[in-house]
Amino acid sequence: MPDERPKLKVDACLPLRMSHVAPGAVDRRRKAVLAGPQRQTRTTTGLSAFDRKDVLSQLCARIEALESKIDGLIALVVHEQQREAQEHAVSLELSGEGLRFRWPEALRPGQVLELELTLILFPPLDVRFLVQVEACEEEQEDSGAEQRHHMVSARFLAISEDCRDEIHRYMLTSQRQQRRAERGESASP
Repeated sequence: MPDERPKLKVDACLPLRMSHVAPGAVDRRRKAVLAGPQRQTRTTTGLSAFDRKDVLSQLCARIEALESKIDGLIALVVHEQQREAQEHAVSLELSGEGLRFRWPEALRPGQVLELELTLILFPPLDVRFLVQVEACEEEQEDSGAEQRHHMVSARFLAISEDCRDEIHRYMLTSQRQQRRAERGESASP
């Protein structure tokens, strides 16, 4: 069944981890990727055993005590997220059908790769999927460049619906931030 979602594309610089998938392991890895991350929803019981007024005042006191700690932790997480993204970032073009990225080594067309991409959201989100390399072209660089790079085009071979949804959410958020930046508005979500 073809994907009915609108075709979107975003340029990004995100952390990307790669592992080669042996031809005999493609089906096993496909099943693991399609299983996707398991999300659990926690349910809570009612407050019938407690006096609601006491519980509410206790919760307010705890919330007030934790607010400054949470603000500090968020600042640390955002800083660490930005630092890690810069250390491991790969320039890429991301679309609903696949991706194109710059890589230091040549890859063979038809080769299957398992990729893990960190979407810079809050909190950061790792998405994992299988791709098949469609093309790999050596970049033309300055004659003084020590290391050659390749532009790799790959299409999604296996990706869970949750991961596809998160990629679309990231792309829409990025495009909204780019439009706001172009208009000179605040880039907050």
